Amino acid sequence: MIPAKTPAGLQVLKDRSVALSPRQRTALILIDGKRRIAEVLQAGATPEDIERLFALELVQATALADAPTVPGPLGHR
Repeated sequence: MIPAKTPAGLQVLKDRSVALSPRQRTALILIDGKRRIAEVLQAGATPEDIERLFALELVQATALADAPTVPGPLGHR
């Protein structure tokens, strides 16, 4: 899954209106609609940190149509 910030998530980064732990804030910064959750977890976030960001509606899953695609195999020539 590739999460992205919601408008509320962008606002929290600006005004710190929601109390986040340092790990949660770092995770929120790293979530950019391009990185997979696994990459954010490798950077030090825990599954609980990610769950909290979803619960607070600071991030959301991107639609499959919005996710980057990998080109398929080349056709016959």
